[in-house]
Amino acid sequence: MALFRIGLPASILSLLALFGGSAQAQTIGLSFDDGFEPVSRPVAVQENQRVLSVLAQHKIRAMLFPAGFSMGSAAGMDLIRDWSAAGHHIGNHSYQHQAYSQTDPVSYQHDIEHAESLLRDLPGWCPRMRFPYLDEGNTPEKHNAMMQWLAQHGYGVAPATITLEDWKDNSAYETLQATGNETAMHAYRQDYLNRVWSEIQKQGQHWPQVLGGRDPAHILLLHANSLNAAVLPDLIDRLQTSGWSIVDAAQALQDPIYQRSYQAAPAAGQPSGNAEQWLPNPDCQPGKAQR
Repeated sequence: MALFRIGLPASILSLLALFGGSAQAQTIGLSFDDGFEPVSRPVAVQENQRVLSVLAQHKIRAMLFPAGFSMGSAAGMDLIRDWSAAGHHIGNHSYQHQAYSQTDPVSYQHDIEHAESLLRDLPGWCPRMRFPYLDEGNTPEKHNAMMQWLAQHGYGVAPATITLEDWKDNSAYETLQATGNETAMHAYRQDYLNRVWSEIQKQGQHWPQVLGGRDPAHILLLHANSLNAAVLPDLIDRLQTSGWSIVDAAQALQDPIYQRSYQAAPAAGQPSGNAEQWLPNPDCQPGKAQR
């Protein structure tokens, strides 16, 4: 499924206009969706450790948004705990990993609660919701219903400014891995790295144009998979040598571009049309010191 994209509401654009001004140094936080699944792919244990080792080497604190297939086994939860133990933050990506537009608010809310019940006691837990496929609802009413519920439960959201359909790339890469053709695998990694870099540059130019010259703290959405485990060292090197500052993902998500507004439900006996309100900008639980 393609990533679901929504335009920024006028209310958010109005808020962001207050933060306009001269361009700032380009900053980016790294986030990883879904998590590694070691039951069907035992090599995921090594891939998970490789990503964590690279992040530790560069003293980068990322954020992981696990899906149910990585939380559904003791071995999978162990890999998520490894992220927590390494000092990274853990957000909510739901359990069933459904597109919100394809289900109803109540079922979706129960699914968020299910995922939270497995994650909230981990050091570094952060009540931010990363919607699967970035799908925040296909109607204003459905979107607002979810924003109301998130606000009532202390949640912010975790959108991203830089995204790719990298799960498709990973599928092709795993097919190449099965052949053992190292030359073809290397060529594929280089092509993928160039495409990621091209998207980073594209969005780095796009958002200041939208925000009146202000460059936001970007969030890069990657999936926890074989391909990203392989290219992460080169990607970090390219970012740093090109002048990008890699910041804590939780810190980057404090940028106003990631905030969402909603219309609060009217109090009993009151007319509809309450004033616009904003989701919390939640603090994450303290994570462990990075190794």
